[in-house]
Amino acid sequence: MSAFVIKIDLDKYCLDAEAILVIDTVEKTAPAKGGIRIHANVTEDEIASLSAEMTKKCILAGLPFGGAKGGIRLSNLENVDRAMYAFGRELSKIDFLPYKWCAAPDVNTDSKAVDAFIAGCASVKGWRKARIAATGKSSGIPHELGSTAFGVVRAIEKTIDSLKLPLKLEGARILVEGIGEVGGNAIKLLLDQGAVIVGISDASGALYCGEGLDPAELRALIDEKTLIRDALCRFWKAWSYPDPSTLLEMDADILVLAGPGRSINPTTSRRLKVQLIAEGANIAYTDEQVREDVCRQGIVSIPGIIANSGGVISSYEEWLIEQQDLMSLPIQDKWERVKASIISRIDPNISELCSKIQSNPGKTPYAHALDMADFRQLELRDANRELRSQTKRINTELEKRFAVYTK
Repeated sequence: MSAFVIKIDLDKYCLDAEAILVIDTVEKTAPAKGGIRIHANVTEDEIASLSAEMTKKCILAGLPFGGAKGGIRLSNLENVDRAMYAFGRELSKIDFLPYKWCAAPDVNTDSKAVDAFIAGCASVKGWRKARIAATGKSSGIPHELGSTAFGVVRAIEKTIDSLKLPLKLEGARILVEGIGEVGGNAIKLLLDQGAVIVGISDASGALYCGEGLDPAELRALIDEKTLIRDALCRFWKAWSYPDPSTLLEMDADILVLAGPGRSINPTTSRRLKVQLIAEGANIAYTDEQVREDVCRQGIVSIPGIIANSGGVISSYEEWLIEQQDLMSLPIQDKWERVKASIISRIDPNISELCSKIQSNPGKTPYAHALDMADFRQLELRDANRELRSQTKRINTELEKRFAVYTK
């Protein structure tokens, strides 16, 4: 059960919108962490599910944050910045910012939108406090640099190596569902490693070419943020499909899920023709039964609570940099720090996950990852309990020793 659920009607800002914040877990040493997604059909259930996933993700990444998620139900995406400003301002009025929640970008929000959110907080709390109300801002470590995608690609590499799969990233034929911040940056990183992108999709449709889509045109499509349906002439060798889910039926080695989520359902799961899936999207499956179906087919699916944790790891590094007053560092230095942190946190998780997969292949990778998170959470609770007991013993001894000096 969530610790807090807050709903805010934003009509007084001349917006037909409702903002939702769900805090799943609360930590005493750091705020709850989670991004803000905006679309026309945001629901409390969706935000609550993502908030719970963030709790597991932070535990597995070894971060001190609690789990949270924000969402704004908004039809007109031209008003994203205004809605973010309003959300930040209203939460600051009730003292949820900046210490109880640290926001970040997500679906339809970017560093510019995060800047607006911080401005809303600053209008109540002042800029000095507002700067720690969110990460992924333009003055920090913008998520557009590709921290989530970097983690996804690293997870793929490490899984191939740990499970000794008959694959190499160089020359691997890869499908990428979603070409936004996560999928687009993943495509660029994969191309740099010599992979062949054979298929892509977005909300407007899908493209597939068995021999590979043109790398230069792919990069241009991503940089220009052009919809697939508006760029069909660039990929004249490829087959095009109006239904984006058609991509999931195509033959390839690896599938990167970087769309809106829940795209692997009872229908699409039976049509998969890949060896490995990397969950760059949050909540990529409709339910656990579908995960079991995919597992029975011999397909390894790297859980999102590990594979896409690069984003929250980047957020943690930015949060630390703010605390250490190091925001003046060159962006390249910040980025190198982020990449090193992602590698140091994702690699051990993938190694442990793959060891569990090898010892019990009948259990889904996601179930293994949940076991890992639960075990670490128990370890943390035991350590905190012991620390409290030790502190209490020390305090009692000191009180007895120095009581003579008090009146």
